[in-house]
Amino acid sequence: MKPLKAAIKRRARRQRWLWWILPFMMIAGWRYPVLGYFIPFCMVAGLGIAIFRGRSWCDWLCPRGSFWDVVLSRVSMKKKIPAILRNSVFRIMVLVFLLVVLATQLPRFWPNINGMGLVFVTMLTATTVVGIILGIVFHPRSWCAICPIGTMGNWLGRGKYPLMVDAKCDECAVCDKVCPIQINRWQYRPEESEAVVIPEWDCLKCGLCVAACPQEALTLKKGE
Repeated sequence: MKPLKAAIKRRARRQRWLWWILPFMMIAGWRYPVLGYFIPFCMVAGLGIAIFRGRSWCDWLCPRGSFWDVVLSRVSMKKKIPAILRNSVFRIMVLVFLLVVLATQLPRFWPNINGMGLVFVTMLTATTVVGIILGIVFHPRSWCAICPIGTMGNWLGRGKYPLMVDAKCDECAVCDKVCPIQINRWQYRPEESEAVVIPEWDCLKCGLCVAACPQEALTLKKGE
């Protein structure tokens, strides 16, 4: 299991560089609303990366995602992410709701820089509180299932840098135990030796399952 330990250590080291940005933004943003413009920057960055590498941004580059793993995981019940949070209709409803909030609130403060920044800070704070509650009651990454950027990243990143499984898989399900977002893998095991793409586009491309697989049946490859 040395490759897995190394992968976990490397990922944790990266997350420790970024997790603090979330509480900093939530606290300092109320005093300096201009900091709120960091949120749209993250939105654009997350979607831009998704076009080439799927939801890679959500793994450790996203400060909130890193906060979930580094801090929230310490107090989480670590249960299964509720199925409703993975439901496509529900996710679209959350996305539409938050977009409507932005579309209705930002014009109210235009062209006040601080006023518009405060809209982003307020949204960040509110969604983080929801994420913390979900993370404690269920799983640290529960919010990631309905995160609007994650949802759009899922759509934009389909076929990009896919996770693949081949017939060497013996369905031991070790991969399920290390996945930070609880997606399915071994259920897609092919009958033939040729590897097939696992159509789970919420995959964070963290590589933990690849490192954990005792049969070396999992790989991450660039999309065509």
